Amino acid sequence: MNRAERLILNFAPSIDRMPRSQRYRYAIRLESALWELAERIIEAACSGAKSKVYRADEQVRLLHSLIRHGANRELIKPRAAGERSAELAEIGAMLGAWRKKFN
Repeated sequence: MNRAERLILNFAPSIDRMPRSQRYRYAIRLESALWELAERIIEAACSGAKSKVYRADEQVRLLHSLIRHGANRELIKPRAAGERSAELAEIGAMLGAWRKKFN
């Protein structure tokens, strides 16, 4: 299992506990963004294209923003938000190292 897939699994309990009023607004958006990150990483790995690596990095930035938003609105517990942000930062660092190979 790769790190993006593990991040999705680790986020599942937080997403499942979200209030019903936010489940179809924020939770769906967050879960879709997580799956899109996994998809973009796979695309980048398969194609080896620099642009695909940059797109995956953009997705990491979007996810950081979504996590901050969820933590600020108290949809995600602060501890969980911190742990998931740290996992996402690791993925971002790996993508950054990957980008440097292209320069």
